[in-house]
Amino acid sequence: MARRKRRFTKTTAVTAVVFLLALAGYVVSEALLRQNSLKFSRPAEPGSGDVGRLVDWLPKEAKAAVEYRAKYLFLQNRMNHARGIDARVEAIYAFADFIKAKDPKGSDTMLAEIVNNPEYSASRRAYKAYAALLLNPKSSRPVKIEEYQAMIAKLEWPEDVYEAWNAGMRRLWALHAPPYAYKSLFTPLIDEPIPYTNYNAIYAEAVKKANQVFEKEFAEKAQAIRDANIAGKRALAPALMRAPLEYREQYRSAKESVAAAKTPEEKVAALTQLSVLTRDKDYPESDALIDQLLDTPELREAKNFYVPLANLILYNRSKRKLTVKQYQEAISKIEDPLTLYQAWEAGYAQLLTLKAKPQVMLDYLSPLLEREIRHVDYAALFREIEKSAVALKDEAKAEKARAYLQRVQDTYMPSLLRGGREYDL
Repeated sequence: MARRKRRFTKTTAVTAVVFLLALAGYVVSEALLRQNSLKFSRPAEPGSGDVGRLVDWLPKEAKAAVEYRAKYLFLQNRMNHARGIDARVEAIYAFADFIKAKDPKGSDTMLAEIVNNPEYSASRRAYKAYAALLLNPKSSRPVKIEEYQAMIAKLEWPEDVYEAWNAGMRRLWALHAPPYAYKSLFTPLIDEPIPYTNYNAIYAEAVKKANQVFEKEFAEKAQAIRDANIAGKRALAPALMRAPLEYREQYRSAKESVAAAKTPEEKVAALTQLSVLTRDKDYPESDALIDQLLDTPELREAKNFYVPLANLILYNRSKRKLTVKQYQEAISKIEDPLTLYQAWEAGYAQLLTLKAKPQVMLDYLSPLLEREIRHVDYAALFREIEKSAVALKDEAKAEKARAYLQRVQDTYMPSLLRGGREYDL
């Protein structure tokens, strides 16, 4: 009897410990996480991050519950505070996708809201909800293939179009859809081919599924398009595919600035801004803009023509790349003192962007040591000369730079940017 009592007591103690641990997990998830979840800058991955470290002592199940709750609160907060339709739709989808395993009905309701709400359905990111609902037999709002194709037809940007087609294909994979569903989905891609190698897998899938149902003509067309894309070697740049939502807003704004530009100076500034914005996202467009800038006589005479030239210094991805010496020769023809200073600054900014080595910096800025500089604006450039010369152990150039900087301290030197005029020191 005593042995049974001890055994009962031990079992009770273990149960109590488990209960206390579970209670501790609940307390942490409802108190600590509510207090800290709004501070998260990104969703916590299970088993990592601040929350993971805080709850490492909990049992596996309790720890998973706490981490789920942390991410739930983070995604919910991001959804509630998203600005702009695209950001809000993306946040709604992310939240709905996260809760789908534990709350499938709530997830489906949120996805259906994106499709049913005209404002949301017009978003760049609506395709994610459409894909999740595509031919979904468990949804209260399944999306038909024709409806999905119509949604894609309204997308404006090529990277969104590709992602939408890819998402549709992945959805059919998940559904183990019959081959005819693939043929139906991909028909617009056969009727109006898209010439990017990014679509190789999609066209290959179209060939495979068409052959399975003996659609020889469809398969041959898909294969011919795929072969032509491979030969053409055109692709959507990876950087464009990964670009944040804000990129297209900036792109649209830059295009509007180009359209609104009236004077040659305004056109040079706007075209340069657009060429720099697109240089890592869409090389063909960026290169075409550079050609327009450099080959248009009216723009070459603009006062700020040095701006596109500066952005080409040592820029290896452009066929119009300039060497340091070529840029120096180009700006040496500038007569206006303020414009000349701004040209030197623009070249310096480009080299900083490229993280140029001290020798390159010194090669670029050394000609300033041979000129009698009478304005304080050049001080930053001379500090760079001193730093680069010291790094290269060129004491003569370092001393010349120090002499100018000492004059800046000892003498009032006017500022070009403030309209100051030269005078004898």
